[in-house]
Amino acid sequence: MGFIPEWAIGGAVIIFAVALAPVVVVKLRASYGRRTAAEQAIGELRQAFEAMQIRLGELEERLDFTERLLAKYREADRLEPPPH
Repeated sequence: MGFIPEWAIGGAVIIFAVALAPVVVVKLRASYGRRTAAEQAIGELRQAFEAMQIRLGELEERLDFTERLLAKYREADRLEPPPH
């Protein structure tokens, strides 16, 4: 008594592994789904960041244009002859 054959222990391990496999697969799929959602969120943030960079570039161009116009206006004021 008290003797458990090796084949019985091996069979129990196989049965336990087969019973546990669906749980492991479900958890792996769930973590993959979360990872995919996180990757999607990162992609959306990257797109938003790129759009902001484009808008910032456009604003810089407008600012440069405005500065050039103001500089021309100030130069024109300086170059006019003084009033008599």
